[in-house]
Amino acid sequence: MPHNPCHEVIFEAPLSDFSAVTKSEPNLVANTFEHFKNANISLNIIDSLHVQCPPPWEEHNITVDISLTKQNKENTSEVTYQKEFFRIKEKFSNHYAVFTDGSKLEEKVAAAAYFPEHPDCSKATRLRDGASVFSAELEGIALALTEI
Repeated sequence: MPHNPCHEVIFEAPLSDFSAVTKSEPNLVANTFEHFKNANISLNIIDSLHVQCPPPWEEHNITVDISLTKQNKENTSEVTYQKEFFRIKEKFSNHYAVFTDGSKLEEKVAAAAYFPEHPDCSKATRLRDGASVFSAELEGIALALTEI
C-alpha cells in the first residue's frame, strides 16, 4: 500500500542502506570531556546532578484513550471510525499528536512514527526479515519516544 508510512522504507530503500556500516560520532560525554581537557578545566570541580524520575505508578496525570478499540472492525464503517477519531482529536487538542505503525508484508517488516506538526521529525525503519508485526508496532512506538 503506497500510502502506508512504511511502504517507502520497505520497498524503495536501496539494499545498500541495510548493509552499510557507518562510523558513529563520539557521544556528548566524550566530546565534553575533550573540551574540558583542552580548556584545562578539572572535572573535580563539577558537581554531579542526580535526577530521580517518579516511577510510573506514582504518575497521576497519564491519560490513555482506547475507545477506538471498542469498535468491531468487521462491523464498523470507515465513517464511524473517522467521526470517533475526530472526537478524540478534539478531546486532546492541547496535546502533541504522534502516529505510529508497524507493518508486515510476507517477510518484510517496517515501522514508522509520524509527527503531523513536525513531519521532518518523522522516522521510519526496516526491521529484520521475519520479525513479528508486534515487534514492528513496538519499534514504531520506540521511534516516536526518541523524538518526544
